[in-house]
Formats: sequence, structure tokens, C-alpha cells
Amino acid sequence: MSRPRTIPVGARSGRLVATQERKPGEKRVQCVCDCGAQRSVRFAEWGVTKSCGCLSRELSAERRRTHGRFGTTLYTTWARMIQRCTNPDHPRWADYGGRGITVCERWRDFSNFLADMGECPPGLTLDRIDNDGGYEPGNCRWADYSTQNLNRRPHDHKHGRDPETGRYQATGGAA
Repeated sequence: MSRPRTIPVGARSGRLVATQERKPGEKRVQCVCDCGAQRSVRFAEWGVTKSCGCLSRELSAERRRTHGRFGTTLYTTWARMIQRCTNPDHPRWADYGGRGITVCERWRDFSNFLADMGECPPGLTLDRIDNDGGYEPGNCRWADYSTQNLNRRPHDHKHGRDPETGRYQATGGAA
């Protein structure tokens, strides 16, 4: 299909609208984008070029955005859970990853965590039902602080922690 030799004012190509008539022999089409930007497009690209560049930026940003939840309380809860269990440099590593608490493979993806746990109700935080179990769908719930305080490891400081597992020892002392 051949391109018309003239392009009238008001002709549209995607988000671009011609603002001046393009006459035979002219190399460029003067136009305005729906976003308001003025552009000059090569005649050979008229019909192929769809915007001033704003469409490409929007589509690129959409592709990068996976869930749009970065920075929310729920995302921060998830990210901190991952860090406590996987990062030996985390200040709470000894209480989590260092003693064998893991995050199931499914929950390494925030979208899966959100699908399984849902939104955190106001006043509640993430809690593991079995404190020696990992973060996984069957072992986690949203709980208030009083419920969580009833669900803690014993803090028997007389016996100390096992240096290898980080768990409190029932008898004897730290080696």
C-alpha cells in the first residue's frame, strides 16, 4: 500500500495529529501528540510512528511494574520476611535463617505471597503458627500482638543457644 503524497491537517497516526498539511516533496510532517508534545516526523515514518515517545515510555513502565505494590506495608512485610530468612548480614538472621527458618519457594514471589495471604487486616502482623516451621501457606496467619506473644520460643537464658542452630538449648550450656 502506498502512502498518500499529501497529509491533510487533522490526519491521525496513533496518538499523533498533523498540524500542517504535508505537501508532495516535503520530507517531514508537523504534528502534535495527544500528550501535548509538538513533533516533526519523517514522512517515511508517518503511519508507523504512533506517538512522540510517550507511548513507548508508558508501555515500558507497565512492563517493569509487576504488582505495583512496592513501598506498601504489605510489600515491606514480605521483603523483611525474605531478608530475615535469607540474608546472613541481617540483624535478626540468628533468630530466623540462622536457625533454619525458611521461606517456601512459592513465596519468593511477592504476587504468590499476596494471593495466599491476602491483605493484612489493620492491627495485625505476619505470624508463624509453628515457630520452628518456615514461612509457608499452611504455617502463617495474620495475628495481633497478644496472640503472637503467646506463640513465642521459650527464653531460657540460663542454658544459652546452640552456636550451630541458634536455638535455645533445653539442657546444658553453649559449647
